[in-house]
Amino acid sequence: MNPEDQERIVRECSRLALAFAIHVDFGQAQACADLFTEDGTFERKGEILRGREEILAAQRARPPGLRTRHFCQPTWVTVIDESNAEGITYFANYRHEADAPLSGPAPLTGPGVVGEFHDRFVLTPQGWRIASRRAKAAFRRMA
Repeated sequence: MNPEDQERIVRECSRLALAFAIHVDFGQAQACADLFTEDGTFERKGEILRGREEILAAQRARPPGLRTRHFCQPTWVTVIDESNAEGITYFANYRHEADAPLSGPAPLTGPGVVGEFHDRFVLTPQGWRIASRRAKAAFRRMA
């Protein structure tokens, strides 16, 4: 594989990793689910969501008063071959829950979780997609 193709794969997979955070934070459930392969998995908090439909349902089930922001470092992508890559993205997740959506800024208390996303990316007929994503906490705020 030539260096230009490898760099293109790195860019496209990195863009997927960041798009996930943006779509989750702005409540774009369908766009979030569409980043995954049809049978993709998302593991978080000891739960494994299997397939786009489960991922979509989980995103749609987020409480309306929940506000999150995922601050992500650039994704470290390892290209396996022309159709497969892996990535790790460090993140800090800020979270605030209210009874209803806030009209202004939420109180700032620091991140609730700092961790990594471990991703497996695959090339599909629709372009690169996330085949699996595992969120792993390295630090978690305790009450």
